[in-house]
Amino acid sequence: MAPKLKPSTKEYKRDRNGRMTSKWEWKHYTVASTSTDELLKYYKSPNMKRKKRVIKLELEKRNAL
Repeated sequence: MAPKLKPSTKEYKRDRNGRMTSKWEWKHYTVASTSTDELLKYYKSPNMKRKKRVIKLELEKRNAL
Protein backbone atom coordinates (compact mmCIF):
# COMPACT_ATOMS: atom_id res chain seq x y z
CA MET A 1 0.00 0.00 0.00
CA ALA A 2 1.11 3.57 -0.60
CA PRO A 3 2.63 5.49 2.31
CA LYS A 4 0.03 7.21 4.44
CA LEU A 5 0.24 10.52 6.31
CA LYS A 6 -2.53 9.74 8.79
CA PRO A 7 -4.39 6.59 9.80
CA SER A 8 -7.35 5.59 7.65
CA THR A 9 -10.84 6.47 8.86
CA LYS A 10 -14.38 5.31 8.18
CA GLU A 11 -16.65 7.85 6.50
CA TYR A 12 -20.35 7.20 6.82
CA LYS A 13 -22.51 7.95 3.81
CA ARG A 14 -25.41 10.34 4.19
CA ASP A 15 -28.85 10.16 2.63
CA ARG A 16 -30.41 13.01 0.68
CA ASN A 17 -31.67 14.64 3.89
CA GLY A 18 -28.16 14.76 5.32
CA ARG A 19 -28.66 12.01 7.91
CA MET A 20 -25.98 9.35 8.33
CA THR A 21 -26.81 5.85 7.11
CA SER A 22 -25.30 2.55 8.16
CA LYS A 23 -23.22 2.42 4.96
CA TRP A 24 -19.62 3.52 5.12
CA GLU A 25 -16.38 3.47 3.16
CA TRP A 26 -12.71 3.83 4.05
CA LYS A 27 -10.97 7.17 3.62
CA HIS A 28 -7.21 6.74 3.10
CA TYR A 29 -4.83 9.66 3.62
CA THR A 30 -2.05 8.76 1.19
CA VAL A 31 0.72 11.09 0.07
CA ALA A 32 -0.39 10.91 -3.56
CA SER A 33 -3.98 11.91 -2.80
CA THR A 34 -3.03 14.94 -0.67
CA SER A 35 -3.00 18.43 -2.18
CA THR A 36 0.32 20.14 -2.88
CA ASP A 37 -0.43 23.01 -0.49
CA GLU A 38 -1.11 20.61 2.34
CA LEU A 39 2.05 18.62 1.56
CA LEU A 40 4.13 21.80 1.71
CA LYS A 41 2.58 22.60 5.09
CA TYR A 42 3.42 19.10 6.36
CA TYR A 43 6.96 19.32 4.96
CA LYS A 44 7.68 22.51 6.93
CA SER A 45 6.05 21.17 10.08
CA PRO A 46 8.37 19.78 12.79
CA ASN A 47 5.75 17.15 13.71
CA MET A 48 6.16 15.17 10.46
CA LYS A 49 9.84 14.21 10.85
CA ARG A 50 9.20 10.53 10.15
CA LYS A 51 7.36 11.21 6.87
CA LYS A 52 9.56 14.08 5.64
CA ARG A 53 11.45 11.97 3.07
CA VAL A 54 8.27 10.54 1.54
CA ILE A 55 6.71 14.02 1.37
CA LYS A 56 9.86 15.44 -0.21
CA LEU A 57 9.89 12.75 -2.90
CA GLU A 58 6.24 13.45 -3.76
CA LEU A 59 6.85 17.21 -3.91
CA GLU A 60 9.84 16.69 -6.20
CA LYS A 61 7.70 14.48 -8.41
CA ARG A 62 5.17 17.34 -8.67
CA ASN A 63 7.95 19.93 -9.23
CA ALA A 64 6.78 21.88 -6.18
CA LEU A 65 10.18 22.14 -4.45
